[in-house]
Amino acid sequence: MPNSPAHIGRYLLEEEIGRGGAGTVWRARDPLLQREVAIKLLSGPMLGENRDDTQRFLAEARAIARLVHQNIVVLYDYGTEDRRHWLAMQYVKGRSLAKAVSKDGPLSAARTVEIARQILRAIRYSHGQHLLHRDVKSSNILLDEETGMALLGDFGIALLQDSERLTTEGVALGTPEYMSPEQCQGMPLDERSDLYSLGVVLYECLSGKPPFLAEAPLAIAYKHVHEQPPPIQRSELPPALMAILRKALAKKKEDRYSSAEAMLEALDQLGDRNRSPSSGLPVLPAETNLRSGRERRLIDRRRGSRRQDSRRGGDPGSEHDAPSSIPHKQLLWIAVGVLGLVAATFLMVAWFVLFKA
Repeated sequence: MPNSPAHIGRYLLEEEIGRGGAGTVWRARDPLLQREVAIKLLSGPMLGENRDDTQRFLAEARAIARLVHQNIVVLYDYGTEDRRHWLAMQYVKGRSLAKAVSKDGPLSAARTVEIARQILRAIRYSHGQHLLHRDVKSSNILLDEETGMALLGDFGIALLQDSERLTTEGVALGTPEYMSPEQCQGMPLDERSDLYSLGVVLYECLSGKPPFLAEAPLAIAYKHVHEQPPPIQRSELPPALMAILRKALAKKKEDRYSSAEAMLEALDQLGDRNRSPSSGLPVLPAETNLRSGRERRLIDRRRGSRRQDSRRGGDPGSEHDAPSSIPHKQLLWIAVGVLGLVAATFLMVAWFVLFKA
């Protein structure tokens, strides 16, 4: 374990599992809670020698802390020790999507769509929190081998839409193979840039590699701006899925999906009846954190449907009968009461006439 402490904070570092330009990731153990965690350490210059790296690392801590979603890696803890920043995050037992494609080859259309839908939920939620990821790529998508879920991680260069920029204008941050044309040119970004990057990930899932590769980052950037992706030579892929991919990879952001919600709805229309509902909402600490009234209504309708199903024993045919049976019974009892009253009145009148006679 060279150049690394045996522990950071209360966490015991066990194995380096990842390394990037701004930090290293370690599998570690939390002795207090007896669980495995992932520790990310800021590498390179010591704290204070590179203000951009330090601020970007702090932005990651603040960004992830705002996000509570089933398809986003959870932030547990944060600290500074020996002039080094660190994050303690959820340890996902499995592998990245990049390693899965590299080892196993292109994925099936069904698996690709399911991963896309899960990551779109994460992107939809983060955009609802006014946060752009800016580095959506296959190595930042983790596949949990126990649950099969896909989780989006590494918000290291995420941009809070209401915060100051960490870089000067015209400087592009990100991974060249996955950057949108506007990101390659250092232009202002919005939600559609993340959707382009996800489109690159989907292309990689279906073809085995990103659409544009070159030795020089500038050459890759040029291709993103000026060239069309090579066709994927797989005749079994659904034409509707390829149309969605083409739209996500449009050069002009105006030609792409306007939001993660819109792209999610397009994937829903592919017609796979065996998949789970894509409108699955984020796991939030309170419903007041939902970003739209539409999602609140979805929860209310879903809960109401469950209550009706439990009352009628899951019989879909009784959906309209149960509400209407109550007024029918009431009308029946009213009718019986009226007839009884009429009969009693008739008997009293008859008795009175006979008695007088």
